[in-house]
Amino acid sequence: MSPDASETDVVAAGRRRSPLRSYQDLVVGSRSIVRLLRHEFTTWIAYCPGAVGVVLRKILIPGLLAESGSGTVWGHGVVLRHPGKMRVGRGVVVDDGCYFDAKGCKVGEFEIGDDAFVSRGCIVSGKDGPLTLGPRVNLGASCILYASTGLHIGADTMLAANCYIGGGRYDPHARRDRPIAEQALPRRGVVIEEDCWIGAGVTVVDGITIGRGAVIGAGAVVTRDVPPYTIAAGVPARAIGERGGEHEPHAS
Repeated sequence: MSPDASETDVVAAGRRRSPLRSYQDLVVGSRSIVRLLRHEFTTWIAYCPGAVGVVLRKILIPGLLAESGSGTVWGHGVVLRHPGKMRVGRGVVVDDGCYFDAKGCKVGEFEIGDDAFVSRGCIVSGKDGPLTLGPRVNLGASCILYASTGLHIGADTMLAANCYIGGGRYDPHARRDRPIAEQALPRRGVVIEEDCWIGAGVTVVDGITIGRGAVIGAGAVVTRDVPPYTIAAGVPARAIGERGGEHEPHAS
């Protein structure tokens, strides 16, 4: 379809696709029937309980990925969208009920580093660009990560439960005559550098960089950059100290 195609043309093209093609484009990321059948069989196995399920997932899921290291453990009920774009390192643990989506990434741009741990119920989505979790990143239960333009989390960073990373910014000058969803939104991506601690329930909006070694207190909403080794807390988050100081508070 040409770059000059109207929104009506795009919608019409989507409607002309068969349900099978739509499913392949949304879920599998390939029009190959072989990849479709492999994906469907592996998805069925993903819900196999007990030790047998763990062994079967360990054998079958790497075949769906662009690259997979040894020793990775996949929990029960893991959902994968466009797995052929994903690179997963060695010794990664993905707990039950996680959702990985690489639709907005190119092949290899959805990357999880060696020995990372993703707790149960996490959503990790390359929504509109590359997403990288560095080595030994630890995500607490039910974290939601969206790459709006891009998301990078550096090595050894820990996120407690229920964090929301990559929330979009809405333009305060958005036009009134069109729904916000139909207007271009300013997106810059999120960078969380190495060795950070992000407390429970923290929200980090789009466009933010959190410097190396920073600590973010539980429940904070981060709307501006956080310098390295800074302790920040509150809504909106503000600097309240420096890591290693005399009165260092707990993040959660």
